[in-house]
Amino acid sequence: MTRLTCLLVVQGEGRGHMTQALALRAMLRRAGHRVTQVLVGQSARRTVPDFFLEKIDAPVRYIESPNFVCDDSNRAIRPGATLWQAVRRGPHLYRSLHEIDAAMEATQPDLVINFFEPLAGLYYALHRPAPPMVCIAHQYLYLHPGYAFPDVPDFPHAQVVQRGALKAFARITSWGARRRLALSLEPMADAPSHNTRVMPPLLRDELFEQDPHAGDFLLVYLLNRGYAEAIRRWHAQHPEVSLHCFWDHPRADDVERVDDTLTFHRLHDEKFLQLMAGCRGLVTTAGFESVCEAMYLGKPALMVPVEGHFEQHCNALDAAAAGAGIASTDFAIDRLMACADDYQSVAPTFRPWVDRAEARFLAELEAVAYEHGQQPERVAMA
Repeated sequence: MTRLTCLLVVQGEGRGHMTQALALRAMLRRAGHRVTQVLVGQSARRTVPDFFLEKIDAPVRYIESPNFVCDDSNRAIRPGATLWQAVRRGPHLYRSLHEIDAAMEATQPDLVINFFEPLAGLYYALHRPAPPMVCIAHQYLYLHPGYAFPDVPDFPHAQVVQRGALKAFARITSWGARRRLALSLEPMADAPSHNTRVMPPLLRDELFEQDPHAGDFLLVYLLNRGYAEAIRRWHAQHPEVSLHCFWDHPRADDVERVDDTLTFHRLHDEKFLQLMAGCRGLVTTAGFESVCEAMYLGKPALMVPVEGHFEQHCNALDAAAAGAGIASTDFAIDRLMACADDYQSVAPTFRPWVDRAEARFLAELEAVAYEHGQQPERVAMA
């Protein structure tokens, strides 16, 4: 067999790209391919979770990367401030390009796999290195000619601008890519003329080990910790409902037990999945990954987009249309409770789509490497 040497580049904003990288890392390992280094785009706003560092099984190097700027309550995204910060930090980001170049020189990869990190796209646009790059993210679906943006009521006068910005950013992250692999909730035809293949979600092995069962508590995942106050307010009015809430708070204890029915947990991958398997339903900011996990386990979701985050509004509406649950502009957890018992799980149709992921991803990655003149190491078969 032949063995590929891979360099991974991962955007560190949010949990989804990191868990996708972990899922793909396991697939590459099973196929006999090597990951020599992982570059993680990091910002001061977020820390890389311990579970990622423990399970990626490769040296990790941090590079300073653009990131969202939130308001003072750490809830809403501020697009103008985000753009201005990227401009001000230009010299620091330029140094990050040199760090990518050093990693390329040190590892000599056959293939670069980019999980939506914009600096990787900029590096390929400027340096045009020989190893081919494949880009993986659900956001590449926005570049698919068959994708129809949902109508987002919260952006009545700026949807055209927001759509254009989303598509432009997706293109920046994939400049120079030989292939875009667009993660989708449902099968769609590929778009070869747009350099895009539609792929199943990349979900972690630990998810497939769970035994879904009906529980008496709700699970909450918050991308921005400012939303914790909304959870506390709802809990004060409904203290009889048990809530387990996971959040990204660097100074919080691993477990903060507020009272008998409200507990906050720092991000922990296995604990989160174990609780999801036994929860009544999921309350979440509208990230792609957590919603996919809930769909796979047959759990209804209440999806509340981060304020000012147009992409998350699209995620919530797309997922609701696919049968994941309810899209909401606030944490109206009562709505989830009202529909949880009658929820019609989409797991029977969603699981077969997810189960096709490993064979399809390995076929795409190997095809790109071999088609573009790479010479992977040959390994003798036992």
